[in-house]
Amino acid sequence: MPGEPAAEATGCRPPADVRREVELYDERAEAGTWDGPRYRMTYRILGEGPPLIWIPGIAATYRVYAMVLNRLSERFRTIQYAYPGDEPADGARLGAITHEHLADDLFGLIDHLRLGRTFLVGLSFGSTVLLRAIAREPRRFPRSVVQGAFARRRFTAAERLALALGRRIPGPASRLPLRETVLTYNSKPDFPAVLADRWPFYLEQNGATPIRALAHRTAMVAGLDLRPIAGRVASELLLVQGREDRIVPYRYFEELKGLLPRSESVVMPTVGHIPHLTHAEVFARLIGEWLVPCNEGGQCSRDAATGPAEGPRS
Repeated sequence: MPGEPAAEATGCRPPADVRREVELYDERAEAGTWDGPRYRMTYRILGEGPPLIWIPGIAATYRVYAMVLNRLSERFRTIQYAYPGDEPADGARLGAITHEHLADDLFGLIDHLRLGRTFLVGLSFGSTVLLRAIAREPRRFPRSVVQGAFARRRFTAAERLALALGRRIPGPASRLPLRETVLTYNSKPDFPAVLADRWPFYLEQNGATPIRALAHRTAMVAGLDLRPIAGRVASELLLVQGREDRIVPYRYFEELKGLLPRSESVVMPTVGHIPHLTHAEVFARLIGEWLVPCNEGGQCSRDAATGPAEGPRS
């Protein structure tokens, strides 16, 4: 089992420049589209090795994951994709798309790319899509990782108000009233001074999310309860939780862990809801070592997804 992660900001190396990391990702990643039954899905592929599909959170652009995927691409063929409504002119009719359809579209992407057994990583809202997928077809996914995950979530009054407003205000999420105030309360304490440049980047990318798409996914969460299917999850799963997460608090992690028979877990101290920005190097290493453990000589299999996934258990 991976050990306790240390803060990215410690040590001698200066923190990575997040905007330069995005430039590097854009230079190297291959963008493609799949004309699925519900929308034209945009995806990006970077790296070689066993396939790893990155299922994003509820509100962001692909750029916020660049730092983590740049590192994971050294060992994996990383694939991230956009949800319906996130890209202009993707043809999505959001009112007809359900949470079950999001899992269907994940399988559609896998078939489109002709992937075999595939690793999955799901963040927050993305963890719910992941859980539905691995409960449906566990043999296709040897190992998976979720972070900030939940089986259900009860919304606060502020979140319910945001959902109601989101159905009425057009444009990007940056237009939502009190958005920056709420994000500052929930997440700014997670960014130490040495990572201060990443906070405005996070606000910018969060604000680029189309309100209509965000409201659609938020409405899904409001009516979601995956507890009945969690017990059917048979593939190996790692739960990662930030101890200081204010968006998906610790109680949701505890509930989900109790429902999953084959799960292991890591709690990251002093970490909040977005380790892909605040602790990118540690988070990438944690994911990589869980999915494909290296032997004592430091050699890591590059075809681990094609056969049974074996590794240490806690």
